Amino acid sequence: MFDLTAADYSLLSWILQSGVAADSLSICFHPGCLMVQCQTLEDATQLWELRSILQLGSIELCFQVNGVFYLATALR
Repeated sequence: MFDLTAADYSLLSWILQSGVAADSLSICFHPGCLMVQCQTLEDATQLWELRSILQLGSIELCFQVNGVFYLATALR
């Protein structure tokens, strides 16, 4: 068993509010970057539109759909 952190709750809230099925996503943290791999552009767009929900500090948010890189921005 482990405790959830504020970042965990932020990610869970983000996914829940987007309506994107969690089992259709893969989320990985890299140094200074949150990489989200989605199955469709629609999923990426829904998450992108709600990016302000994320409370992760100054980190890059990047998306890949079927291995193609689409979006990146610094969260503040």
